[in-house]
Amino acid sequence: MSREVLYEDKNLRLEYVPEGNYIHETWWGATPGNRFSELLDIILENLAKKNGKGLLLDAREHKGLGPENQKLAAQRLEEYAQAYGSIKHATIIPEDVFSKYSVSTLSTNLKPDELVINRYFDNIEDAENWLKED
Repeated sequence: MSREVLYEDKNLRLEYVPEGNYIHETWWGATPGNRFSELLDIILENLAKKNGKGLLLDAREHKGLGPENQKLAAQRLEEYAQAYGSIKHATIIPEDVFSKYSVSTLSTNLKPDELVINRYFDNIEDAENWLKED
C-alpha cells in the first residue's frame, strides 16, 4: 500500500493512504495548547485537500492532551464533518495511562449521533481495515 507523507515534525507525522482515503496521524511527545491547535489545523487542511473520509490517530507515543485541547479537537472534527461530510475516526489505544485517558475523553466530547464515527482499536491493522470498509 503506497502512502504519501504530507507533513512531519518532532510531534506529528501525517501520511495519506489512498486505499481507504484517510490520513494516518502519528503523534510523539507533548503538544501544549497553541502547538496542538496549529497541528490540528494542518491535519484538517490536509484532509480537506485530499477529500479524505477518515483519520487514523496513533497516539501511543504521545503524552496526552489537556481538557481544553480534547474539547477543541472534538469541536473541530465535528465542524469539519459538517462542512465536508461524515468521517471515520479510528483511534489506537495508547498504553500510557494519561494518554489513554486523554484519547478516551476526546470521544466523550464527540456527539454520539453526529457525523464523526469514532472507534477504538488495539492495533493498526484492525483500524486500517475498518477505515477501508465502505
